[in-house]
Amino acid sequence: MREKELIKKGVETITILSKSKKVNLDNKKSYKDAKPGVIEVEEFKKAIYYLFDADTYLYKKAPTFYLNEEEAKEFCKLILKAQESLDKVLSNFGFTFIKKEMNEDFLYIVSNRKLFKKLKSKNPNLKVVCTEGMLDIEDFRKIGIPEKALEGLKKKVEIAKKNIENFIKKHSPKKIYVVVEDDKDLILYERAKALYNAEKVEIDEL
Repeated sequence: MREKELIKKGVETITILSKSKKVNLDNKKSYKDAKPGVIEVEEFKKAIYYLFDADTYLYKKAPTFYLNEEEAKEFCKLILKAQESLDKVLSNFGFTFIKKEMNEDFLYIVSNRKLFKKLKSKNPNLKVVCTEGMLDIEDFRKIGIPEKALEGLKKKVEIAKKNIENFIKKHSPKKIYVVVEDDKDLILYERAKALYNAEKVEIDEL
C-alpha cells in the first residue's frame, strides 16, 4: 500500500515540477519533447522517498505551514534532493539541464581536501581555498568539537582566514562561493557570507 502511495506521489510531483518555471528544465520544452529512454529506477525511488519525507511537513505544520529556519533548511534540502533525482530520471529522456559552470574568475571555498581535489581535477586552474574546517571557533562548537580541542584550533582558523584574504587580495575574484556538500558546509557558508559576502553553490550544481 505504501509503495503505491509513494509511486502516486512521485508521479504527481513530476507533473507539478514539469510545469513549474523554477525547474531546471529548459522552459521551452514540455513532456511532448520526451524521447525514448530507460527509467533510472533507483533515482526515481529516491525522489519519491525524499518527497514522502517532505510531505510529512504538511501534516506537522498545518494549518499555517510555517517553518522555522532549521525546518525550512531540512524541508528545502529534501525538495532539492528530490529534484536532483528527478533531473537524472528526465535526462534519460532527452531533457537537458542548466548547470553552473565553474569559473576561473571566481574563488571557491571548500571545507576539506577531498572536495579540493575533486574541483582541481575538473579544472587545475580554478582558484580554490581549503579551510580544513570552520572559520570561527564558535562554529567548531556548533559541530560538536570538545572544548579542550578548541584552543588548538584557533591558529588553524586564523591560517584559513588569512589564506582566503590573500587569495582575494591577489586575484580580486568576481565572486566568492562556498561549495556545499553537507550540513557542516552550510555553517561554513554562513560564516563566509558574513566575512566575505560569499554565495553558496551545491556540489551537484557544478
